[in-house]
Amino acid sequence: MAKRYYEPLSGVPLPQPSQTSKDGEECSPNYESEPAPSFFEKSYSYDKYMSEFPRPTGSPSSSSQVDILSTFAESSSPNLLEDLRTQSATGFGAGLVCLSAETLVGYPFIVLRRQCQVNVWCKARDLSPWLIIKAIYQIQARQGLPALWKGFTCHMMMEGLQLSTDSCISHVTGLPKELPGLSEGVGRVLGYVSLKSVSTVATLPILSAVLLDTVQSESARFESATPMSCLKDAVYRFTGRGSSFQYRLLLPFHQLILPTVVYTLSWDFVSQMVHSAVLKLCKMRQGSKQNSDKESRLADSIWPELLAGTVHCFVADLSLLPIEIIMNRLHLQGSRAIVDNVLDAKSVIPYQASYSNVQQCLEALLESEGAPSLWKGCSALFLQYSCRFAVVHSIRLLLKYANHLNCGGGSKGKTSTVQEMSGDGSFSTENFKSEV
Repeated sequence: MAKRYYEPLSGVPLPQPSQTSKDGEECSPNYESEPAPSFFEKSYSYDKYMSEFPRPTGSPSSSSQVDILSTFAESSSPNLLEDLRTQSATGFGAGLVCLSAETLVGYPFIVLRRQCQVNVWCKARDLSPWLIIKAIYQIQARQGLPALWKGFTCHMMMEGLQLSTDSCISHVTGLPKELPGLSEGVGRVLGYVSLKSVSTVATLPILSAVLLDTVQSESARFESATPMSCLKDAVYRFTGRGSSFQYRLLLPFHQLILPTVVYTLSWDFVSQMVHSAVLKLCKMRQGSKQNSDKESRLADSIWPELLAGTVHCFVADLSLLPIEIIMNRLHLQGSRAIVDNVLDAKSVIPYQASYSNVQQCLEALLESEGAPSLWKGCSALFLQYSCRFAVVHSIRLLLKYANHLNCGGGSKGKTSTVQEMSGDGSFSTENFKSEV
């Protein structure tokens, strides 16, 4: 019977057993005579594999590799790989649906938050959550429902351009487009900072045009906001001339780089730290609490990532709200923006400012509007993330219900296998029986 050969793990070479010809001479094995079977075949046990192919002395070994081999070779579940793929696809689909719902539901609150930030006539204490809800109702009653989603297509175009720019720069330079941890080295972190700075500067004119489309009142708009009009305004903003801008009040382009880059990098660092902390807390809570409800395992495995994605955005937006206000005001200076007055939601007010730099903007804001004005739009932010959390929790409940129906539709006494990876890379296998 011909022997079976397998690929080694992690590039570790394994000695190949010699074959003996009919004349008694050793010859090299014929790899083309029989294709290599899969590790998931039950007919070939792990002990037999290790006895026929012993690891050479002095070669690197890993206990986690042995555990993975043992688990895959001796697994009693033939559908393990299919279950893992199903869980991965479910997590991806849930994250995509959650992101889409959060974007659609939360965008009206982003519009009102930015309008509150550039409203120099109101105080921060006047912008209560009840006033924001009242403004939403009155604006959609007077200007129509699309008024709450004005500039949405330009906003999504801006997000896509930022991702595309990051990918292109990373492909050309080899710099990481995702924020690496400090354990990967300071050099990679500095590489990410360089990539993000260049990407932010490249899309800076488009950001100014998107902010203008977001805060501009529908009652004072001459043409609807489209991606082409946004690109046209971006060119006008970059050159400093155009019908939509007042050239004498526009800040020089280079003075917008520092606040925008600082805000972007700070948001990334804060969100990364909060995201890691929330994931660790969720894993610790799940490890200390034994869940007896087997039907909620799938939902509980996806829930930490969904929760961390919502919490880290909320903490980053809330902590950097003062920098966001200054950045938005500098971008919109000289843009002839006419915004809705959120105090009564019936009138419109022009945004007029003549700041010379970041320091002068901060000093004027504190002197004329007070320190609490740095948190303008906070009520809209709380309402936005309340809706986001409701969406995330609803998706969790739907996953639990779908998994309940899936488990309940099987036959009585059906045995399933759950495998979880521990911290050292090994797998632990648990068999449980679901009763109908």
